[in-house]
Amino acid sequence: MPDSLASIQLNKKKRSLIVGATLFVFLVGFSLAGLVAWNSWQARVHKLRDTEIATSNMARALAQHAEDTIRGTDNVLAGLVEHVESKGIGSVQKESLHYFLMRRVAEQPMLHGLFVIDTSGKPIITSQPRMTANLNYADREYFGFHRAFADRGPHVGPAIRSRSTGDWVMTVSRRLNNPDGSFAGVVLATLTLDYFKYFYDEFDIGNTGVIFLASDDGTLLVRRPFIESIIGSDISNGPVFHQYRTVGPIGTAMLISKIDHLERLYSYRHLDTYPLIVAVALAKEDIFASWRTETYRLITAAAVLLLIIGSFGVYLIFQINQREAIEKELRNAKLSLENLNHELEALASEDSLTGLSNRRKFDAALKTEFNRALRNRSWISLIMIDVDRFKQFNDLYGHPAGDDCLAKISQALRYVPNRPGDLTARYGGEEMVVLLPETDEKGAAAIAERIRTAVEELGITHSANPGGIVTVSAGVAALLPVRGEKTAIQLLQTADEALYNAKAQGRNQVCTKTI
Repeated sequence: MPDSLASIQLNKKKRSLIVGATLFVFLVGFSLAGLVAWNSWQARVHKLRDTEIATSNMARALAQHAEDTIRGTDNVLAGLVEHVESKGIGSVQKESLHYFLMRRVAEQPMLHGLFVIDTSGKPIITSQPRMTANLNYADREYFGFHRAFADRGPHVGPAIRSRSTGDWVMTVSRRLNNPDGSFAGVVLATLTLDYFKYFYDEFDIGNTGVIFLASDDGTLLVRRPFIESIIGSDISNGPVFHQYRTVGPIGTAMLISKIDHLERLYSYRHLDTYPLIVAVALAKEDIFASWRTETYRLITAAAVLLLIIGSFGVYLIFQINQREAIEKELRNAKLSLENLNHELEALASEDSLTGLSNRRKFDAALKTEFNRALRNRSWISLIMIDVDRFKQFNDLYGHPAGDDCLAKISQALRYVPNRPGDLTARYGGEEMVVLLPETDEKGAAAIAERIRTAVEELGITHSANPGGIVTVSAGVAALLPVRGEKTAIQLLQTADEALYNAKAQGRNQVCTKTI
């Protein structure tokens, strides 16, 4: 008794040490993992906030640049409108205005060209050294706008290709009026898109960042990276314009691009004076690249530390568990004996020749499945199979050949009924049975026919049998158990009767009989 009490106390102490060591390792690991996760999340939040500030500042700078560029251009146009409307255009004025426009274009890097266009759309004066013949701009958007509307303010048009040089340009224009207020033509300035592209290239927006300038109606004017095919396209249904219509003229949000479907942090800003929106975006992947690198380093360091702590804990537990090794081996030996007993029990229920279940296992299964069918009020079927003229087969070819024939037939039977609850057994001699729970007469008959066909397809030679090959006959019985009225013995007897009928009617066939 004292030894038993000491053993119990020792086991409790061992369990307490193991639990304590495991709990220590778990708490340290959980705390360290929590600290790493919290620190990583805070770093991510700060990184996103810093990037939002940076993109917002870039959007402000880009908007101011676009505002200043268009204002400077518009100042030139306003002066040109005043000069043309007050002094008119004579031969002397044409020459002086021509040189004036050339100087302005040479002085202003954003200017691509300056034009004075008459009411028919034909350029009267340009900044080009030589006037290109037969040019007409009556079909241009800005010309149609000024001809239709009396607004005297500047009009910013879409990006177009210059007819004189073929370059991509953006238009800023003003209306010319006659003294009576009627339409007298247009003064036009074209801004080279390369000016904006070079300016945008100075900003560090990562490998997949985006900067774009668009008009209020969603027409794309300039974009970095430059994709010629989308210049002038409509992006009014894109995420930035949706945000603009929802939030207001200034905003920052994580959005998915409609053009390349990348997720980016967008900061946009509407110009104060002109109907334009500028936006700058940094790709989410680029924003968090450095954060991911630092996080991986932190996770690696934490993992190494956890590995060291875990190794210490494992070593400690190993030392404790060593003292229980003998008991564990004994338990394993006991388990092995139990498994061996199970295997012996399985062998005891298996027919050695055919590998099918033997009569003993069949009888037990029939009783179990019949009672289950009785409880569940479900069908149960039985197929009884007999090899046709098997005695003659043994007489002709010998008993070893007969055993081999039964083994081959059993192998064919093994794969026909394939549900877990189905049971195929050797009933005795050349007779075999198939027990089919939850199967009615029709289903059992179909399986019996498949068995008959499978044996026939084996093509085992039997000269004393019609057709010259081994065949089987099968009797099928099915019943819906009723307590006190229908029994498992009746099922077995009925299947045997059906088998007798199959043999009496010529063999190699399936007969059914319902109870």
